[in-house]
Amino acid sequence: MRTFPPFFLGACIGVLVLVSQSLSSQECHLHLYGYVRDSSGTHPISYVTVFIEETGIGTLADEKGYFHLEGLCPGASYTLQCTRLGYQGKGLSLSIQSDTGVVLVMQEIGLQLERVEVNALKAGSAHTQAAQSLQGTDLEAGKALGFGESLRRLVGVTTLNTGATIAKPVIQGLHSNRILILNNGVRQESQQWGSEHAPEIDPFLAQEITVIKGAGSVRYGSDALGGVILVQPAPLPKTPGAWGEINLQGMTNGRTGIASGKIEARLKNPKFPLSGRVQGTLKRGGNIRTPDYFLRNTGISEANFSWTARLEKERWNTDVFYSRFYTQLGILRDAHIGNLTDLENAIVRARPLEDGTFSYTLGRPQQQVVHELVKWKTQWASGESSLFQLQFSRQFNRRQEYDAHKRYNALPENVDEAQIQLEITTYRVEADWEHQWAAHVEGNVGLNYMAQTNTTDRGGLLPRYENSVSGAYWIERWKRPDTPLELELGMRYDIQRLTAGPLERSATVERKSFKSWSGTLGAVYSPNHHLTFRANTGSAWRAPHVSELYSEGVHHGSASYEQGTASLQSERAWNNNLTLEWTGDSRETALTVMGYYNLIRDYIFLEPMDEPVLTIRGAFPAFRYSQTNARLTGIDARFSVLASPRWLAEFQASVINGWNTAEKDYLVFMPPSQFRYSLRYKIPAGRGTEKRHFIQVSAQHVLKQRWVPAGADYAPPPDGYLRLDVEGSFFVSLGRQPVELGFSILNALNTEYRDYLNRLRYFAAEPGRNLLLRVRIPFQVALF
Repeated sequence: MRTFPPFFLGACIGVLVLVSQSLSSQECHLHLYGYVRDSSGTHPISYVTVFIEETGIGTLADEKGYFHLEGLCPGASYTLQCTRLGYQGKGLSLSIQSDTGVVLVMQEIGLQLERVEVNALKAGSAHTQAAQSLQGTDLEAGKALGFGESLRRLVGVTTLNTGATIAKPVIQGLHSNRILILNNGVRQESQQWGSEHAPEIDPFLAQEITVIKGAGSVRYGSDALGGVILVQPAPLPKTPGAWGEINLQGMTNGRTGIASGKIEARLKNPKFPLSGRVQGTLKRGGNIRTPDYFLRNTGISEANFSWTARLEKERWNTDVFYSRFYTQLGILRDAHIGNLTDLENAIVRARPLEDGTFSYTLGRPQQQVVHELVKWKTQWASGESSLFQLQFSRQFNRRQEYDAHKRYNALPENVDEAQIQLEITTYRVEADWEHQWAAHVEGNVGLNYMAQTNTTDRGGLLPRYENSVSGAYWIERWKRPDTPLELELGMRYDIQRLTAGPLERSATVERKSFKSWSGTLGAVYSPNHHLTFRANTGSAWRAPHVSELYSEGVHHGSASYEQGTASLQSERAWNNNLTLEWTGDSRETALTVMGYYNLIRDYIFLEPMDEPVLTIRGAFPAFRYSQTNARLTGIDARFSVLASPRWLAEFQASVINGWNTAEKDYLVFMPPSQFRYSLRYKIPAGRGTEKRHFIQVSAQHVLKQRWVPAGADYAPPPDGYLRLDVEGSFFVSLGRQPVELGFSILNALNTEYRDYLNRLRYFAAEPGRNLLLRVRIPFQVALF
């Protein structure tokens, strides 16, 4: 008999009580689509901040001036506000009865004071590079799977997995320290170097996740060689009142239950304009099942919490944000092998020796991770052409890894003592001046400083180290409303100092210093609002991480033995990309093609060693950090067509070739070519709702990775596969209470397959069929 976690059942009961009380909400399901252009009528205005005064719902127009708002109520009166650097603020009063489209015209002048109210505009600083956003239903449908897995819907983004519950994003073949994540404007700092160290971010915190492809090092830091991921929460309310939302989700595979909720409010007192939000998430799941067997010890437990408060005046605002993320992750028990013969047999056998049964018990091996973040940020507008920002943040991350073997005697069943415990504390100060030199030139000048201390309380995989980074950047953008061309130029210089030790191998303390520059030159050409060409070239660098220099020992989370190389040099990348974007009269008919050609000198990678390593803790596949010169070339493409008012078809393709130019051979562990085909049917469901209700069938086609160096892995790449998914989203009303319902059937045909980028593919297959059900209940609370 299947059982669910007690808190999940309790949450369901709570929802029934909530519905029975009929909270003061409306059936708010309408969409508002819009396009913002300049007064000449020929050019779109990009990155305009658009928000509803009465509700605080807001978004950022894309590079072509298009925006989309949802959750509006039939018959309600709204005031739509638009602000953008260098343009006069635009206000529009409207009342809608169905999904509506508007065209807004903004007049170019100096910077307006409303600009200080906008945080998300920082995403616009990388507008010469291709960017994709995940929001709305597409984001909601993937939140139950975790932060990394939810991004797989975006073309060119894959995941590096360790089993079924650990995933981290891969952008155009690069991951970990080469991908920078900004969590609510703060650069995520944890033990992100590990292949099985998933980002410690609650996806239910985000309203929108944006992926910027290519080197974003000038604005965000010296090591963002592969791209930047922006996790953006919803803006806080700008009018008095209180609102909330409850999310309940469940999955059959792993019998996982998730409950997440938030409530936000703004005080009515105009002399003290304070707004805030409280949010939390609970998640519990058990052993995952492949099409043929259960995977032992693959459950998950998660508890997350955050709050934020904001005070804003006419010329300044200040806000404080705190979040705490906790997860307990089981690692596949059959990946920890006792001797070399058993390890070789496990790889040949290609399935666990024991099929296992379902259980919520989290035994050894496992991970326990805590991540805390606190941020204080203030903004001040000086005159009409400059905005100053100062931000301070502190992050604390504790990672504990529990082995399945012990040096002499058998380990206890409990997890009272970890074999590896790493604690890292990061302080970061950032200052930015956003300015407008002239009528058509605007930019950013900034400084940042980071101080970081990592302690190894248990285990010897990494030494204790202290790391500090100082950086300065300067970015300028030129854009005239009477020309379709926009240019961007940016420079950055960073100095990094590292002290590590004492080392386990030599009992010495190592001191290293790295310093270098980064630069970018980009252009956007938009002859009309249908067509955009985007080009970017630049150079960035990345210093080797302590793990790449000095790691030595068993990495329990990935079930592997890893060895660093102390002589590694800094990476130097030359990134070049060209993007074509075309949008039809309907925004749902669109084409995006991006080609990239990236050269990385002294590319650092984890190379399989010739033989596995037998340690006192068992036998493990062994890897060593090596360095070579690399070339990464590829194409990302997406084409969608609205075949009829009811049918929407989409095709995605991602092809990448990783080449070791020094060895004249392929790079190991590059994503295989993959394609995605989807067909969506929009279900008529009454006036104004047909664009929200849908059923979609998708096929994920992944080819076998044949571009691999011969004999560079313990097992050949797995065969390609075709995975079928089905999903849908619907809206119902229980009295006056709106409820959003959704479902997904992942791996609907229960196909058995293995993914090349899963570090545990040597031992087991990927999860089988998984039915996901979700409920979202927005509500308004009558507090004022």
